[in-house]
Amino acid sequence: MIKNYFKFLKILLLAQITVLGGNNLAIAEENTYFLTSKSLLTYCQSNLPAEDGICQGYLAGVTDSVYSGHLSDFISICVPKGITTSELKALFISYATEYPEFFDRAADGLFTDALASKFSC
Repeated sequence: MIKNYFKFLKILLLAQITVLGGNNLAIAEENTYFLTSKSLLTYCQSNLPAEDGICQGYLAGVTDSVYSGHLSDFISICVPKGITTSELKALFISYATEYPEFFDRAADGLFTDALASKFSC
């Protein structure tokens, strides 16, 4: 069931980027990334299920990238077993609102900073 949930989130994220995220795609061409921290924060604070899915799916994907080795050369985090994507979302919202000066950065950068501050090994 969890696999189906993440598959759904992946499809939803791709649809959002393709159909509704025209502005973000324009930004991606200029900055070589798709989502700014400000854009991700907007999704994470939204009450719309699709935007909440984009937020939680993105955060889960970044966290998985850390563990799969793609980002482990840059940060060392130890996320405890059992943490939920809702908890990752709460962490990102809390951290991002403390650092609005980084809103123009790629979303994964600010989120990995939040992970490292909370779950440093």
